[in-house]
Amino acid sequence: MTGDTEPTAAFLAAIPFEPREDVDTLLGEAAAALSGYRIAGVVQIGGGEGCDVKAMALKSLRDGWEIRILEERGTEARGCRLSPHAITEVAGRLEAELAAGADILLVNRFGRSESEGYGLRRIFERAVIDGVPVLTAVRSDYREAWEAFHGGLGITLPRNVETVVSWCKAVCAEKTGTAV
Repeated sequence: MTGDTEPTAAFLAAIPFEPREDVDTLLGEAAAALSGYRIAGVVQIGGGEGCDVKAMALKSLRDGWEIRILEERGTEARGCRLSPHAITEVAGRLEAELAAGADILLVNRFGRSESEGYGLRRIFERAVIDGVPVLTAVRSDYREAWEAFHGGLGITLPRNVETVVSWCKAVCAEKTGTAV
């Protein structure tokens, strides 16, 4: 490649966070600041403390659809578990969003399922293959798996909405060959 066409920014970025830290608000604020861009992706809504199956959902940043993501496990169950059916539905919808065209993909988490090769991992992979920049959040427990996934091609962003938005705009501009 010549110097004129070499990418200057990583197209994969993660915002690290610790358990119980709210990163969803930051992702939502970043998405709101990117109006005018074709955003594919989801943020987590609801949930909070404990396991409220009816409240925790993923919400589309493009079309606003919402899908509950936790399994109903009964009153005696302990802990939460992602619904594989719900995640499959979310993945299908995100794949359609990417196929319709996207400047950037925002996904609420690269977590346990993705670190094990499941969940929304194929959506991350699809975006990379299609040259769509990816922004996600990675809890400390899964940082090593995230680093193995991106193989040194990703970067870590601070928990600062202005920095995150600046990165998003820069990679979108680089992708399209326009100035920020």
